[in-house]
Amino acid sequence: MTKFFRFLQTIDLIRLVVGICMLLDGYPIIFFFRDTLHLAPNSTAFTAAGFAGGLVLMVPFTFLQRLYRPNVMMLTLLIGFLAMSIFYMFFFNGNPHFEDYNKDLIYYAYVLIFMFLLINIPNDIIRVFIPVVVFFTLVSNMALLYSLITDPTWTVGQRATISLGDNDDGSGNPHVFARNAFMGIVACGIWIMRPNTHILFRLLSFFSGSFSLAILILTQTRSSIVGLILAVICFLYFNARPAQIRSTVRSLLKPIPITIMLVGVVSIIVFFQRNYDTYAVLYGYVIGFMERNMDNIYALLGMKAQGADYSAVLDESAANRSTSAGFFYIVITGHLHMLILGYGYKYFYLDIPMVESLIDQGFFGFLLFGGMNAMAMYYSYHIMRTNPNPLSVFLAYFYTLIFVLVFTGGRPYEITFLFPLAMMTRFMGQEHLFPAYLVDHPEENSDAYLVVQEEMVASTG
Repeated sequence: MTKFFRFLQTIDLIRLVVGICMLLDGYPIIFFFRDTLHLAPNSTAFTAAGFAGGLVLMVPFTFLQRLYRPNVMMLTLLIGFLAMSIFYMFFFNGNPHFEDYNKDLIYYAYVLIFMFLLINIPNDIIRVFIPVVVFFTLVSNMALLYSLITDPTWTVGQRATISLGDNDDGSGNPHVFARNAFMGIVACGIWIMRPNTHILFRLLSFFSGSFSLAILILTQTRSSIVGLILAVICFLYFNARPAQIRSTVRSLLKPIPITIMLVGVVSIIVFFQRNYDTYAVLYGYVIGFMERNMDNIYALLGMKAQGADYSAVLDESAANRSTSAGFFYIVITGHLHMLILGYGYKYFYLDIPMVESLIDQGFFGFLLFGGMNAMAMYYSYHIMRTNPNPLSVFLAYFYTLIFVLVFTGGRPYEITFLFPLAMMTRFMGQEHLFPAYLVDHPEENSDAYLVVQEEMVASTG
């Protein structure tokens, strides 16, 4: 009977984590149902309903009965930034033609509800968080693959994305799919590295992680690729010490890990031998991505394109950031006093969120938004160094992508930043409050982790 109740508890924890995933990474699934299956093409209401469904899934049975302590300082900064954004939207709006009051208010309300529900969610979700993220990102990647295969307007060479609405020009948002792939790679890496992960789950993680890497290449998004490189560098810095290398090598030189590696390598070789076109496509994407970025470098240096007679030019996103940098330089050199209060809510789309928080909301807005990110970066460093639990480790490496994005794309008001920062507010810096069985001490919790994996097997059929 005890095992049965524990199984039901695991199912409930999985439900909560699926709800969290819908808020952190729901766009790929929502776009699939909305635009690929044509349930509500290009409908903002459908998107809002998808996020609302995630919030409903997050409501625990112990709602309001037990609250969990978040990171108070980060929570204060986040609520302060939301409050200041709402105040500026109504009383100091930098866009005289602004019409998205209702839309922005709804998303701010979602962020506040998300934070409140997180405070109600038990720490025990740590037990199932990584497996659920692996499955969730895998399903999202498969949905994207199905969309590409069935989309007559998509051709090899275009960025992997789902065409939005009734557009027939392959338009879409590849960044959300790159983000999903990034999350999948990080989660799979964590699950593979867990010492007691079953061989079947290691194989699943290897396949899903490889699939996510291929999707990341197909999306051709610089920010996600730079974030992944940064995450790998951080992992090597904190884990590639002589003692840890020796320990890793010893753990790999055992029958089961060797079998996994051999099966994985042979599977990849056989797959590409039978599907050479797939290899050619991926190779073409990699080469095309490198050439396009080299053109940006040549353009910045005022050089000619490699192997060509014409001058290299910046692509649209790089050109936009170059214009933003020029605007910021003008403000710094001639209108520095305007940075005290800022120019107003959404005054200018800089495509550099950290700088836009300063331009739009002045010193105080920059202090709030920058302070949140500074604290997330500080706790990420500490977590990467100590590896306290899989959920915290996931958030720490996930922040490498957020760190890149706050300097390369988007606006500080977007839920792309606000939902992850809310999640970090709940769990980062609070590891000392978690019960001992959720802390990564292999000698203490190895049996418990095996039980969780057995329950995951049973719950997934």
